[in-house]
Amino acid sequence: MNYYSTNNTDQKVSLKDAVIKGLAPDNGLFMPERIEKFETSFFENIQNLTFQEIAFEVAKKFFGEDIPHQKLKEIVFDTLQFDCPLVKVTDSIYSLELFHGPTLAFKDVGARFMARLLQYFLGETKKQVNVLVATSGDTGSAVANGFQGVEGIE
Repeated sequence: MNYYSTNNTDQKVSLKDAVIKGLAPDNGLFMPERIEKFETSFFENIQNLTFQEIAFEVAKKFFGEDIPHQKLKEIVFDTLQFDCPLVKVTDSIYSLELFHGPTLAFKDVGARFMARLLQYFLGETKKQVNVLVATSGDTGSAVANGFQGVEGIE
């Protein structure tokens, strides 16, 4: 699948290029050119899936053409080594708590996933990259922790 810049929909790149570049050359964000729909059966059986299995099914809709399914499953399961419980707020409102990761920040999910995607694509090139994080909040520590110990990334 191709990914386009939010500042220029004509500017398209592969998933590998989007992950390695991070931002589009025009400073836009990369977005998938389409989002695949789920079959009704997915939602009818969702209660029988673990959080990690649900996340893997979602990831396949975005990245399944670009990463072999077994490798994508490894990336997702390695990313989500912690639970994100669904908590009832009211009878009709639920909240997915994303702050149960290693740094107690919702960014643990995205940072860990990004680190593993980057590792996958860098593994093909044998390049090493340095990730620099700076923040006054919890973003820096979550990103640093997400990339910590990931081969090919300092």
